[in-house]
Amino acid sequence: SSGLGYGGRLNWGDGKEELIFLNVKPNCCGILVGGFSKPPDPFDIIKEIDKIKSMELYHENILIDWDYGVSNHFINCLEVKNLSDMKLPPYVFLIHGSAPEFRTDLHGIGLYVDQSPILKQMAIEETTPFGMQYILTDSKAKEYMKFHLKALKFSKIKRELIAKHIFGNDFHVICNQPHQFLKDYNNMYLGCCCTDTSCELVENDIFPTVLRADIACYLFRGKRNLSDQVIKTLKFKETAEKLGLMDLLKNANILAHGGGYSFPDVKRVQKVLEYKDQRYFVCELREDTNKLKIVRNVKELQFEYRGRDVILKSLQLDLGDIIARLNPIFSLKL
Repeated sequence: SSGLGYGGRLNWGDGKEELIFLNVKPNCCGILVGGFSKPPDPFDIIKEIDKIKSMELYHENILIDWDYGVSNHFINCLEVKNLSDMKLPPYVFLIHGSAPEFRTDLHGIGLYVDQSPILKQMAIEETTPFGMQYILTDSKAKEYMKFHLKALKFSKIKRELIAKHIFGNDFHVICNQPHQFLKDYNNMYLGCCCTDTSCELVENDIFPTVLRADIACYLFRGKRNLSDQVIKTLKFKETAEKLGLMDLLKNANILAHGGGYSFPDVKRVQKVLEYKDQRYFVCELREDTNKLKIVRNVKELQFEYRGRDVILKSLQLDLGDIIARLNPIFSLKL
């Protein structure tokens, strides 16, 4: 409903300008990849998860919210097909989750402007072509970044704590990367891994790309991207040079964390209607573009998860190199 395309990097400055658009709503989501020597029994995992959900688990005096059955958050177990010279275990698990504990103002100013009255009161309201934007500047932007960093660290530790409670000490962490976070004041990675390993928020150069439960996932080694050749092939070069954006494109440093969504019956959004602070998306249908589907809540649309074409496109755009294919054994949403 914010009107922002999901899956990429949003940039509005050099990273140092104290200006934050709260509509991007960072939820500090990420995926932990853990390795072990043999696959666990799913029934044993179900029993351990039930124990966790029936107890009050805290970190830094904050009650942990179990969100691994919400939306597309999950726990997966997979078999490793090593495609590199990197030493990897025969099996891995994935834990995908965020930090809903920090969305409201219960533990501070909150991450979500529509769920935190304190944050909404702090924000400047500005009407833009993208609709009403809620903006923080100067000291308020600093305060938000500090709170966001706290939430991001909490989210990462939370995934590790959950893993330890489920699997004990029989695993080691391969990577635990965020994919929905503010890298700095002016760069939002929105459902997208950041392959810039010079950033302290990126722990190493290993990144998971997760597809549907019936399709293999992949581990990538990230690259600095986009390359000169890719920029040229995509016909971005002339426009980027004209607008002074070449350095930004060469350091986009993006890699998909998942397959993303597709809408099987929708061809494109023809236009957007706005009425009383609500957006209505006028969509052309694939089978007959003269027929329209008009929706307000995009979440209610029928959707599918995209498949291997995301992997092929990542390789085509030279965003990273495949380290391993992860073949599904089972997926749990509880």
